[in-house]
Amino acid sequence: AHQLLRWVAEHHLTANGDFRAPERKALEPIHESWPAYANAWLIQGAQRVGRWDIARRGMAFLQTLQLPSGGYFALEGESQFLEPVGTSWGGLSALMTGHLDAAQRAGDCLVHLVAQQPDPQRFYFRMDTDGNLITDVPAGAALNYFVDAGQTKQIYYNPGITLIFLSHLYQATAAERYLAAARTILAFTQRCAADVHRFPPSGKLGLGCALYHALTGDPAARQGAINVAEYLIETQGADGAWRLPNEEPYASLKNRESFDVLLDITAEFAVFLLEMRARL
Repeated sequence: AHQLLRWVAEHHLTANGDFRAPERKALEPIHESWPAYANAWLIQGAQRVGRWDIARRGMAFLQTLQLPSGGYFALEGESQFLEPVGTSWGGLSALMTGHLDAAQRAGDCLVHLVAQQPDPQRFYFRMDTDGNLITDVPAGAALNYFVDAGQTKQIYYNPGITLIFLSHLYQATAAERYLAAARTILAFTQRCAADVHRFPPSGKLGLGCALYHALTGDPAARQGAINVAEYLIETQGADGAWRLPNEEPYASLKNRESFDVLLDITAEFAVFLLEMRARL
């Protein structure tokens, strides 16, 4: 891990603390759309292994991505918007590195997202830069705007990653609003389709369930985590890696079978399984 971080710092880390040097672009455009998420993983890794210098430099840049509303912005073209992935992982990085005020502002942004939900059968996950929920969905774009509890093959990592961060933040602060929002998210996922714990985006939801169970003892959360863990174990390849299935929304990804994508999801699922096991 130390050798890998040293290489990353030498080849990716810019002078201002951005790990996404211009010559190191992601193969999938969506990864370039989440600047906070991409950087946050490396900050968290550096913090975990004691590379405080790398984590500090990364956090200095990451904080330039946090808006006054508390969220860490994502990009659609040149336009900024807020969503749970960047805000949750940016907020978790802030929490891990001792930036508690920034972490709570991110958490409050997500509490506000949960509070604005207008339909118990949907989890809208896009906000404008002021933190206002976006419910006006362009034709054919539903999958990129909300999780539909009545449909399979949804992007379950949006409620999942929110549940992860809010659970961590409640543990750190004991602020009831974070646990209450996490409880609402968990309840929504229990209304979702049968594949809610058995689809690639379910990995983050599994960890969120495990964290929530560790805090509350909730048996439904424990079962959700177990369901996801069993799915991940069943779908791991003989070589130890995970691959995205040849079905939508993944079949259209031109780099679906690339080593970059394989490494991305394999590292993530392995980390999540270890974290889930520690809390069950």
